[in-house]
Amino acid sequence: MDEKRDLCKGCSESVEVSPDSIAQMVAQVERSGQAVEDEVYNRRLGKCLDCSYLEYGTTCMLCGCIVQVKAKYRTGSCPHPQQSRWDE
Repeated sequence: MDEKRDLCKGCSESVEVSPDSIAQMVAQVERSGQAVEDEVYNRRLGKCLDCSYLEYGTTCMLCGCIVQVKAKYRTGSCPHPQQSRWDE
């Protein structure tokens, strides 16, 4: 059976990222010392998950990031064209 799969135009990988892969990336940010506190992370992620630019439940169509990872970085920022949805 030939399975259709959407590919990332930047790297030719599947645009669908598994929850396990995302969890590993988030854990790596936490170990790096670059992570925000859980309260900030949850607030940021909630805004991303409610954004019209979100695709596949993981990808920001403005910058191409995996939102669950970017929201965890202390230096992360929302690329929304009108104003950051993170309000920081």
